[in-house]
Amino acid sequence: MSLELVNTFGTLLTVAIIAATAIAAMIQLRHVRAGNQINAMLSIGNQFDAKEFRDAMNLIGHKLATALEDPAYRDYVTARNRRLPLPVVSEDYRSLVDAVVLVGNTYEELGILVKKGIIDRDIFLDRYSWTITGAWHRLENAVGWARAVADEPRIWENFEYLTVLAQDYARGRGSTYPAGVRRLNVPCPWPVPPPPAKGA
Repeated sequence: MSLELVNTFGTLLTVAIIAATAIAAMIQLRHVRAGNQINAMLSIGNQFDAKEFRDAMNLIGHKLATALEDPAYRDYVTARNRRLPLPVVSEDYRSLVDAVVLVGNTYEELGILVKKGIIDRDIFLDRYSWTITGAWHRLENAVGWARAVADEPRIWENFEYLTVLAQDYARGRGSTYPAGVRRLNVPCPWPVPPPPAKGA
């Protein structure tokens, strides 16, 4: 065998080894990315399941709409957003503002992670689109008030972005259940109460 032929085989073998290494690296990167997505989704689930977050959402759901009708609450929010001396309000109102900030900031951070591609948009929206739109619905008037009194339209804009994605995802997909897969007949043996009136 000539030296030229050995050299050619050596070059081809080197190319094959480099190609195999590159393919293995790509597969490994895909697995690492999948593992990171799994960890991210589990972490988000834990954050939503945390007692502090659940209590904040519960407080917002039961108290925010009524509090926003009270000028004293709005004055307190105005003072906070304008960094003015805070008026005296009840501990309930201070706790409610803290709950709004916790929930708004949580969704703001998640919006940034989705926007920057750190969390896979499709996976995240498949799991949380209805949660996002529900949270925005509860906080929308509070966001509007905070933006107006601070004269700052960027307040929780990544939360807004996430909500738009979630609304579009739900509108475009309807159900997230895979097409063509048989559904179960899930019984509901009790009478269903009528839905609440719009705006209630």
